[in-house]
Amino acid sequence: MEGWRIARVLRETHPGSGDRVLVAVMNNPRDLGIARTQYWYRIPIKRAPTRVGADYLAFYFTGAFPPQQRHRVVYYAPIRAYRLATRAELLPNEPDHPRAQERYFKVEIGALCELACPIVSLRLRRITFIATTLDRLLHAREINELWLGPRDDEAVWAALDRSEPRPDLEGEKEEGYAEDTSMW
Repeated sequence: MEGWRIARVLRETHPGSGDRVLVAVMNNPRDLGIARTQYWYRIPIKRAPTRVGADYLAFYFTGAFPPQQRHRVVYYAPIRAYRLATRAELLPNEPDHPRAQERYFKVEIGALCELACPIVSLRLRRITFIATTLDRLLHAREINELWLGPRDDEAVWAALDRSEPRPDLEGEKEEGYAEDTSMW
C-alpha cells in the first residue's frame, strides 16, 4: 500500500459517525504495555485493512496472553490521530529488526477502557481486523457478533460519504510524514 492508497486511508481517518470501531489483533503483552503507557498502536501499512479509519480501536488478544485474557477482546480506546512512521522510529530499541524500515500507521489513542463483559472467541480462529460499531462492541458476548452484515457495513461507511469534504492529499509524502487527523 503506497502513495495513493496511503492517502486514501488517511482521508478515511477523520471522525465520521462517531461509532466506527476497528478491532485489531494484539500479538503480545509488550504492545499492550505501549498502548497503556504511551497511548499508541501500530499497524503495518502492508497488512492494513482497506478501511483502517475508525473512531475507536479495540484489541483482540492472541494466545501470547495469560489464559484469562487470551482469545478475547477486553479493551478499547478512542482514536486521537493517525500518523506514518517507520518501525525503527516507533521501536528505536530494535534498529536491526528485519522490518525496521517498513512504514506503519501509528494510531494514537486515548486511555484504554475495559469492556464490562469481555468478548470471547468460542471457536478459535485467525483474526486480524474486524470493522464493527461501538454498539456491537459494547453489547457482544462472542466474537462472531462483531462482524457486520452487508447492510450494517454499508450504513457504517456511508457516514464517510456524508461527512464534510476535505482537501485531497497530493502525491506521495516523504518518509516520516505525519498526518494529524485529530483536526478533521
